Amino acid sequence: MIPENASVLPNDNGSAPGVVVEQDGKILILLPGPPHEMKPMFINYAIPFLRKKSDTVFVSRTVKIIGLGESKVESMLSALINTQTNPTIAPYAKVGDVHVRITASAKSVGEAERRIAPVLEDIHKKLTPHIYSDDDSTLPELVLRLLASNNHTLAIAESCTGGLISSELVSIPGSSSVVLEGLCTYSNSAKISRLGVDVSLIKSHGAVSAQVAAAMAEGVQKTSGASIGISTTGIAGPDGGTTEKPVGLVYIGLCINGKTKTEKFNLIGNRNEIRLRAANLAMDMLRQAFA
Repeated sequence: MIPENASVLPNDNGSAPGVVVEQDGKILILLPGPPHEMKPMFINYAIPFLRKKSDTVFVSRTVKIIGLGESKVESMLSALINTQTNPTIAPYAKVGDVHVRITASAKSVGEAERRIAPVLEDIHKKLTPHIYSDDDSTLPELVLRLLASNNHTLAIAESCTGGLISSELVSIPGSSSVVLEGLCTYSNSAKISRLGVDVSLIKSHGAVSAQVAAAMAEGVQKTSGASIGISTTGIAGPDGGTTEKPVGLVYIGLCINGKTKTEKFNLIGNRNEIRLRAANLAMDMLRQAFA
């Protein structure tokens, strides 16, 4: 059932239609609640309807940044943000990265894009190499493209991230041409038996250490036959931390054709936020290796 004299927006993903009511110079648009129905209806039907009502278009570009917090990004872009008019610049904090949305209004899409271009260039000058995307690509998509274009294959050994890296990468169609395998080696015994980590390394340095992260990456690279191995080991919390190794301590190992490097991070957040941040940082290590 719909109100009299209302227009219907088709629902290509469900049964509830969208409804547009126009009265007394006002427009009311009703959309279904489930995101997988609402979002495509808004994009495919509501936006074209609204554009017919205005002689102005709005165009946005999103710059995706990793390795910097929101406050740091705002500080580095303060001159641009404080003098913004058209386009506008809006930073958004995400778990694991920061997005900066640039939005311009103009009479046409082309004119709006021309307004965005110099602002986008300024942001790149200030934030490179922390920018990983300005074309709506996700970090997993970018990583897979870089590895494929460089003819690399990847194997993943995860402890604290518990399969998040593998899950993010294999959610992308075509990932099977790059990702050979992913192991969730959560226990010390799994690290030893599945990856060949020397028990003496764990006894001497602990499972959460640069030495074990390196051995994990080397082990998964060697046993899988991939050209690249990457690993994570850390303390996601809320328990298990010590003064020497606090909650949020994460080591990431990266082995490319037998050459290994590790990085240490002290992350903040709850258990799942630490895990997600660690997974994103691991993928960013892959990105930076070939960017």
